[in-house]
Amino acid sequence: MDFGFTPAQDAFRAGIREELRGADIRAELDALDTDGSREPDVRPLYRALGRRGLLAVDWPRPYGGRGAGTVEASIAAEELTRAGVPDTLHVNTVQIVGMFLLHAGTERLKDRYLPAIGEGRSFASVLYTEPEAGSDLAGLRTTAVRDGDDFVLDGVKAYNLKSDLTDVALCAARTDRDAGRYQGITLFMVAMDAPGVRRETIPGIADEQFHRVVLDGVRVPADDVVGAVGQGWELLTQALAVERTGLDYSLKAERWYAATLARGLDPEELERCGRYGALVEASRLHAWRVLGQLADGLDIDPTCAATAKYVTSELARSVAAWANMTSPTPTGVLEAAYREAPGLTFSAGTSEMMLQLIASGEGGGVAAAWEAGEDALTRQLRQTFRTRFAAVTAARDHGGADAVQGPPAADGASCPGWPALVELGAPLFEVAADRGGFDLGLPASLVTCEELGRAALGGPYRATALTADVLRACAADGAHQDLMDAVGSGELTVSADAFGACDPPKAREDRHGWLVEAPAGVPETPDTTHRLLFLRTADGIAPALVPAAPTERRPDARDGDIVVPHESVLGLLQEDLWTQVTARARLRQAAHLLGLAEGAHGAARAYALRRQQFGSALHDFQGVSFTLARAATETETVRLAVHRAGRLAEEGRPCERAAVDALALAAETAARVTAAAVHLCGVRGLTAGLPVQRYYRLARTEAVRMGTAARLFREAGRLRLSGRTDLELLTAPADSD
Repeated sequence: MDFGFTPAQDAFRAGIREELRGADIRAELDALDTDGSREPDVRPLYRALGRRGLLAVDWPRPYGGRGAGTVEASIAAEELTRAGVPDTLHVNTVQIVGMFLLHAGTERLKDRYLPAIGEGRSFASVLYTEPEAGSDLAGLRTTAVRDGDDFVLDGVKAYNLKSDLTDVALCAARTDRDAGRYQGITLFMVAMDAPGVRRETIPGIADEQFHRVVLDGVRVPADDVVGAVGQGWELLTQALAVERTGLDYSLKAERWYAATLARGLDPEELERCGRYGALVEASRLHAWRVLGQLADGLDIDPTCAATAKYVTSELARSVAAWANMTSPTPTGVLEAAYREAPGLTFSAGTSEMMLQLIASGEGGGVAAAWEAGEDALTRQLRQTFRTRFAAVTAARDHGGADAVQGPPAADGASCPGWPALVELGAPLFEVAADRGGFDLGLPASLVTCEELGRAALGGPYRATALTADVLRACAADGAHQDLMDAVGSGELTVSADAFGACDPPKAREDRHGWLVEAPAGVPETPDTTHRLLFLRTADGIAPALVPAAPTERRPDARDGDIVVPHESVLGLLQEDLWTQVTARARLRQAAHLLGLAEGAHGAARAYALRRQQFGSALHDFQGVSFTLARAATETETVRLAVHRAGRLAEEGRPCERAAVDALALAAETAARVTAAAVHLCGVRGLTAGLPVQRYYRLARTEAVRMGTAARLFREAGRLRLSGRTDLELLTAPADSD
């Protein structure tokens, strides 16, 4: 997945923002704000947008568009929402009805409807749902009977939005009552002022009211059929996948989150501020992943779309609830959000439907789609790791008390996967070729850490890669090449257990070296040759590489002090370099936690598919399959957060907060998913008979190795409240800071 935008797309976004500052647009937006009604008429605003070609930028110019692409259309949709343009009429008119006409309408239908829609002169609604056919759309009862050159429609459509304002509707009706449930459905363009059409309001709690549309002998010309007669179901399923990109839901979550921060937060809410901020940003990645498939001309992966819809709509609902629970008197957009939010989780398919789709496809679903989109080198690297690690874990997991009562993984050089990593050159993946490395960058290292976690392996890789980072940062002139060579050969293995779990301790210097107090409560890793310490001095952060074996005590050393000779200090890291090194280390740890969640989830799912209970596989029970599906969505959210942050780091863009987000989300998810895996596997999950116990035990230490999730989320919250917004970082041009 490409996490960035091209310079041309950045320029396009800037242009859209500038147009939305136009006096005509601002005047209409101000009119909405001062209207005072619960559901103001947005058509004047849409007409102003249409005159500027902002409603359907990806349509051909003769239809009121700009001839742009899917990415540009999605960028425009984002900016419209961020500018305060209500989106329902746009979604129904342009993104659904207009899309149907573009892809399945005849030239006559396109010429008749699209120019007026694209220019904001005509508006459309969608007539799918019926009183007895909601999520089960194949159960619709509205009929369309052929009568000469016309079809006569009879039925009732319910719970439609904006149907009181629209000129035309896309209506699904059954043209063959004897056909199967998924056959004999046809789509029609129905004029909303045609004889026999009656519109009624169904009062609801949200600002936007539902409507009931009665079709009583409505005559529709046969020329107004969209697609082939009786073949509407395939079009509907394709359209539903497009509706499930999740972009509109992620934008609502973003808007409500920003409004909550603008209102001001109690300091006690700092942790949830960080958590929701991380999730809002990650949910947008889900949406853009599906949009990327559209932009590339691919069929939308239904599992990816279901995941995006589930994650974004559930998050929007959760953000609205959080915003309203942090104030006794919420008003304005947040009070309206509370009333709107419940409907998001069943619009375009209920959350339960999404979980069912994910559960039925997750074995080859989102994770497989991700790996299929990776470049050839990354796929080869993954497969090589999996092959090598499978051989060593098979021997490790062979029964015995040690498999469940001993340490879940070896942190030092005795890790059974370490020789394979050294043989493959993994310690030098991120090192430049002129320093003896492979120059593969952080992405290759993230894959390495992920696959280690998937195999429930520990080892010195992450700390050794951190050491290579430090050597590069402190010795750009090529100094310490002997240490870099020792890293690459595997002779130098490193532990850095104190890194990230606490701030670098202040060091006391004299002519012999430095004295630093050992961090309390941090375990040591004896099975390495060296320890990597970070000392806070008056001049900056000084990394030091000291032998793992205890050194001689000095007379002035206090109990717990570590003696660091001057020659062990590798250099000095100023604040910007320290931030970069920290971010990269956090991302490696996040990738390892991602792998733990993936491994536990995969093992639990495999068990649920083969384990028989009450005459069926465990996976056949929704309580089990839905738990696994939720775990899959959480794991995928972490994957997107980790690799997006890795992309920022690799490009040299600001990534401090993205790395904190990724690690905090990974820590919570690994703990939650591994615990769920053990539970789903029952008593076998507590024994050496299944590997899930190993993931569960590893998560206990790995999820807090660089600080608890709560602490990390508080840090992310502080960064959000004190720095640039997520939106600014997400949409800034590649060369900005």
